Amino acid sequence: MEMNLIKVVPEFIMLGTAFLLLVIELFIARGSRKFFGVIGILGAIATGISLLYQETGSALGGLFIQDQVAIYFKALFVLCAVLVLYITMMYEDKIKHWKGEFYSLILFSIAGMMLLASSSDFISFYVSLEFVAVCLYVLAAFTSENRNTIEAGLKYLITGALASGFLVYGISFIYGSTGATGFSAVATALKTAPGSGFLVLGLSLAIIGLTFKISSIPFHVWSPDVYQGAPTPVTALLAAASKGAGFVVIMRILFTALGGIKAEWMVFVAVISGATLIFGNLAAMPQKDLKRLIAYAGIGSAGYLLMAVAAGSTLGAGAIMFYMLTYIFGILGSFLAIVIFHNSEGSDLIDSYAGLSRRSPLLAFSLFVGLLSVAGFPPLGGFIAKLYIFAAAVKEGLWVLAVIGVVMAIVSMYYFLLVVKSIYLRPPHNTAPIHVDFTSRAVLYVVNFATIFLGMYPGPVTDWVMDIAKVLF
Repeated sequence: MEMNLIKVVPEFIMLGTAFLLLVIELFIARGSRKFFGVIGILGAIATGISLLYQETGSALGGLFIQDQVAIYFKALFVLCAVLVLYITMMYEDKIKHWKGEFYSLILFSIAGMMLLASSSDFISFYVSLEFVAVCLYVLAAFTSENRNTIEAGLKYLITGALASGFLVYGISFIYGSTGATGFSAVATALKTAPGSGFLVLGLSLAIIGLTFKISSIPFHVWSPDVYQGAPTPVTALLAAASKGAGFVVIMRILFTALGGIKAEWMVFVAVISGATLIFGNLAAMPQKDLKRLIAYAGIGSAGYLLMAVAAGSTLGAGAIMFYMLTYIFGILGSFLAIVIFHNSEGSDLIDSYAGLSRRSPLLAFSLFVGLLSVAGFPPLGGFIAKLYIFAAAVKEGLWVLAVIGVVMAIVSMYYFLLVVKSIYLRPPHNTAPIHVDFTSRAVLYVVNFATIFLGMYPGPVTDWVMDIAKVLF
C-alpha cells in the first residue's frame, strides 16, 4: 500500500506550525500572544508555497488525493488562515484571559479543512470532518466569560452531533448498497449495478448531514447564534473557510462518487437550495446586529452554492469555485473592518455604524465593497459569481430555482443597502475619527482591490477555475 507522504507536506507544515505554537505556549509568561499570529501567518505562507510544487496523485493508500481541485481549495484555506490570524491579532486586546491555544486551534482547523479537500474516501472524509468540527466547537466557546459565547458553543455542539449522526447513517447505507467507501469505487459500483432504495436513503441522509457544515436548511439553526456569540475571528473562519470546506466535499461526493445517479439527488438538492435561499434572505431583513445579519446572508449564500451543486455540471462546479474566491475576499474584508470598528466602539449593532463614512472613509468603503459583493451588486466579484451560478442552473433546466435566486439577490441588496445607508447617510453618534493602523490599511486596500478586480476583469480566473472543475467529472 503506497503512502506517498510527499503529497501531504502542506498539511504537515500547517499541523507542525500549530503544534509549535502549543509548545511555545508552555514556556512563556502571560501577556500578549500577537507574535503567535505572526508565526502562524509565516507557517500559512510556507504552506501556500509548498502547494505550488505539489504534483497530482493519490496518497495514504488511496484515502488522500492531490488534484487541482484540492490544491485550489487549499490555497483558499491558506488565504483564509492568513486573514483570520491577522483579524485575531487585531481582536486579542479586547478579550480577558487570552491564551495562545486560540491561534493553534485556527491552524488545526485549517489543516483539517485541507485534508477534507483531499478526501477521496468516506472514511478519510468523516475523520477529517470531525477533526475540523472539534476544533471549531472549542473556538466557538473559547471566551468562557461571555454567556452568549457559551450558549452559542453549546448550540453548535449539539446541532453538530445530530448532523454527524445523519451523516454516519447515510455513509453506512451508501456502503451497504455499493460495498465500497472510496469515491471512485462507489462511482464504479454504480455503473455496474442499479441504485437501490437503501442507496437513495443513504444519499438523502448524507446530504442532510452535510447541510450542517454549510449552514443550510435543515441544519442552519446554529448559524445566527454562533455568528453573533462567537469571537469575531471565529465567525470569520466559519463564514469563509468552513463553508468552502463543506462545498468541496459536497462536490466530491455528489459529482465524483454519486454522479451516476444525478437524477436521484438533483431535485432534492434543488429543493434544499430554494428553501435555503428564501429563508436566509428573508430572515436577514429585520436583523439589527451586523454579525447576525451576515449569518443569515451566509445561509442565503449556501442556497446559491447549492443551486450550482444541483446543476451538477462543470459550469456549476466552476461557479462554486469562483464564488468561494469572491466570497472569501468580500466576507473577510468586511470582518476586518468590523473588528477594527468593534475595538473602537465595542458594538456590532447596525445602528452604531451610523455616520462611519465621516469617521473612517476606509472602513466605510471596505464594508460597502465587501457586503455588496456578497449581495451580488455589480460590478463587484460577487455579481459575476452569481451570474455563473444562474447560468449553470438555467443550462440544466432549473428555471424556477434561478428565478428564486434572482429575486432573493434583490432582497439581499436591499438589506445590505440599509447598512450602507446607515454608514453613509445617517449622522454619527460619535464624531471622533477611528484610527486604522498602516498594516490594516494595506490589508483592506488589497482585499478591496481584489473584490473589485474580480468583478471588472474576471475572465482569466473564471477560465482557470472552469478548467480545474473538469477534474471532478
